[in-house]
Order: sequence, then C-alpha cells, then structure tokens
Amino acid sequence: MAKIPAFDQTLLKRAERWVLVLVGLTVTGMLTGVVLTSSRSLGEHIDNFPWAAVGWLMVATVIESILRFWRYHTACKALNLPIPFWRLMFYYSVGYALLPTPGKVGTLIRLWLIKIHHHLPYRRTAPIFIMDLISDAVAMCALGALGLMILDHPVLQTLGWLVLTGLVLSVASIFVAPWILVAVVEGLYKFGGRKRARMFVKIRRMITDTKQVLGGRVLFITISQSFVGWAIVGFAVGHLLTAMGSPLSVVEGSIVISIGTMGGFFSMMPAGVGGAEATMGFLLGQFGVPLATIILAVALIRLAVLWFCVAIGLALLPFALRGAPKA
Repeated sequence: MAKIPAFDQTLLKRAERWVLVLVGLTVTGMLTGVVLTSSRSLGEHIDNFPWAAVGWLMVATVIESILRFWRYHTACKALNLPIPFWRLMFYYSVGYALLPTPGKVGTLIRLWLIKIHHHLPYRRTAPIFIMDLISDAVAMCALGALGLMILDHPVLQTLGWLVLTGLVLSVASIFVAPWILVAVVEGLYKFGGRKRARMFVKIRRMITDTKQVLGGRVLFITISQSFVGWAIVGFAVGHLLTAMGSPLSVVEGSIVISIGTMGGFFSMMPAGVGGAEATMGFLLGQFGVPLATIILAVALIRLAVLWFCVAIGLALLPFALRGAPKA
C-alpha cells in the first residue's frame, strides 16, 4: 500500500484553499448558467426557491452518511478492530473535508486517524478502504441498473441488463480474487528464491485481512447499507425536481444520483467535480427537464450531497489535527 501522508496544518490550509476555490467556481458557474438560460431573474428564482425540498435532500444525505458509518462499523467488527462506533463517525466525517482534493487524501486520512488514535497498522485497516470503494461502486451500479430496467424504454432496459450482468460478474470475481492473489504472492516468493520473506508475509496477511471484509456475508451487508442510503437520496432528488416543477419519479431520481455519481468517478476528477454535474445534467435532459431547471437542480444536488458534507468535515478537521504528530 502507498505511504499515507502526515496531515498537518500546512495540508489543512492547502485543502481549505482548494475546496473554497471549487465551491466558488461551482456556485458562480451554476448561478450564471441559471440566469443566462432562464427568462426569470435571479430574484424570481430566489422567491420560488424550494427550501423544504432542499432541506429533505440534506436530511437524506445525513441518513446516507449514518449508513456509511454503520458500514464502516460492520467492516471493523469483521476485522476485529476495537474502535467505537462514535469514533468511526468522527473519522469518516473528517475524511469528507479532503474529499475534493487530488488523490485519495480524503479516504486515507481516515486510516491515518485510526492509526494515531488506536495504534492500528495500515495493513489491518486497508481492507476498510477497499470495502468502502467496492460497496459504493456495486450499490450505485445496481441501483442505476435496476432503475434503467424498470423504465419503459427498450434501449435503456437493454443498457440496464448489460450493467447488471457486468456487475454480477465483477462481484463474483471479487470473491475469487483474494485466493488468486494469495497464490500469485506465494508463487512470486518461491520464484524469487524465497528472499524478503518479511515483506511477502506482510503482503499475504493484508490479502487475508481483506478477504475477511470481502467475504459473502459482510460484503452483502455493506452493499445493502450503501444501496439503501443511495436509494433514499434518490427519493429526495425526485422530490426536489418535483418541487421545482419538473416531476421526477423515485426511479428516475435514483438513476440521476447513482449514474451521475459514477460518471463523476470515471472522470477521475477530485470528488467527481465536472463529470458528475455533466452526467446528471444529461440524464435530467433525457427526462424532459428544462435547461434552466437542470442547471439549478444539479447545483442544489451537489451542494446538498457533496459540499454540505465537505463543510462538516472542514469544521471537524481542526479538532482531528489537534494533538496529532506534525509532518
């Protein structure tokens, strides 16, 4: 596993500047787009602002985050890591602060906090990082695929079946992969003349620990928790668009949030900035939503689902760094 950096005050200041720039660009770009593509003025948009629907979307985001904490807790129990649930909530929330930064800093800081506060090596906690990625990816793909299959559209239904088939094959390979990796490591060890035994032992132990998290029962629970969380957010997205005058069903809202988020992931940008917005906008356009409503809706969705969590993480980050070792 790559070396995890030390998170000192310098990194905090850099992260804050990066996040503030991204927030400023997002808000400015979206507001400009709304004004330019709509016949109504900004004041009229504010007067008709769907405050209640945005509030429900933020509540849905909080519920989804709680399910994330629970998912982390499930993985820790499987790995026999003695970390209280409330501490895991704190570590995961702090990770939101660095989510929009380049690389995987937002996810790695969680493992770093666990190490300095509970003296657990990265070899033991790395499987949690792997579980987090796999559970989210599988749940969002499944939610998007099922949504596409339900729609009354032959092409989209076919796409849904293709995504679901690929998903099933990928999950099946996850169960087999740890055994294959162990065999490969042992083969390399023997082929290399049995040198650097300690390094190979560490690698083998990390794979074995990962297999505990990627076991059928634990993986099913964590994926289910992620699926329910994103479905709740999808319901809130549909409610938001309905409140804005463009009725969207729960299925369509789930498709927008799941496939839109995956589009951001494949864009390889920090927190999917740019890719997620473009994918969500395209999907909303396919559902017949007007351009001005699309721009405002995408801005509200990202502000409530992403930047709201980032703000919470930034507020908690100074407390997490207090008393931590300097770089």
